[in-house]
Amino acid sequence: MKPIPSSSPGAATQAKDPQFAYTLAKGLEVLRAFDVASPYLGNRELAQRTGMSRPTVSRLTRTLALLGYLSYNKADARYRLTASNLSFGYPLLSHLGVRHLARAPMQELADYARGAVSIAMRSGLHMVIVESCVDQSAPNGRPDIGAIRAIDNTALGHTYYCAIGQPEQAELADALERAQGLDWPALKTQLAQAQALFDQHGYCVRSGAMQSIEAVAVPLRSNFEGETLVVNCAVASFNLNGNALHEQIAPRLKHLASQVENAAGLR
Repeated sequence: MKPIPSSSPGAATQAKDPQFAYTLAKGLEVLRAFDVASPYLGNRELAQRTGMSRPTVSRLTRTLALLGYLSYNKADARYRLTASNLSFGYPLLSHLGVRHLARAPMQELADYARGAVSIAMRSGLHMVIVESCVDQSAPNGRPDIGAIRAIDNTALGHTYYCAIGQPEQAELADALERAQGLDWPALKTQLAQAQALFDQHGYCVRSGAMQSIEAVAVPLRSNFEGETLVVNCAVASFNLNGNALHEQIAPRLKHLASQVENAAGLR
C-alpha cells in the first residue's frame, strides 16, 4: 500500500525551518491515516500507510492512546480514533458564520435538485466538508461534516483551484504535480479546461467522479481572511435531465452563494 498523501509542508520546506517539530508532524500523520473505509488500524497497517517504521508508529500510537486521541482494542490489536479528535474542529466550525446563514438556502436547493449541497474548505490536497444539506430522497453516500474530497477529481477541488490567486494556484499546481507523477499532464489539461469554463461561467463541473454523481461548484467568500470556501451541488446522474446541471442547478447555486455573501456582509 502506498503511503497516504500528506497535507503537511514538503521536505524542502521542513528542512529550512529549524523549529519544525518532526515528532508532532509524525503523530498527526498517524491520526490522518484513519478514514471511513479503515476506522480500525494496527501498527503494521499504520506503518504502511504513513511510510514510517513500525517501531516509530508503535511509540506514536502508544503516546496518542495515553493522551486520549486513540483507543486500543486488545482483542484485535488495533486502534481507532476517539471523540477527542472532534474537539479540534469545533472552534473552526463555530466561527464559520456562513455555515449558519447558508443552511436554509442549501436545504432548499438540495430538495430542488434531489441531491446534496455542501460547503468545503481546503486541507492539503483535499477539500474538507464543513456543512452539508441533503434531500431526504437522495441515494446513499451522503456527505457529512469532516468528509474529504480530492482536489484533483471533484468539482469542489477544481473550483477551488480556479478561484484562488495566481501565487496560491502555482503552489497548488506544484503540489499536485508531485502527487500525481505521470498522471499530471492529463490532470493539467483537465484543470485548464476547468479554468476556461470557470472564467466564462463562474463555476466548474465534474461528471461521474463518484458513483455516477454529477456535481457543479462555485466559490464562496468567508469571514476568514484569505480563506476561499467552495459550495457544490451533487446529484445522481439518473436525477438529471438533459443539460439541467448547467441550465437549472448552476444558476441557482451561484444565486445561493451571492445570497449568503450578501447576508454575511461579504459583498
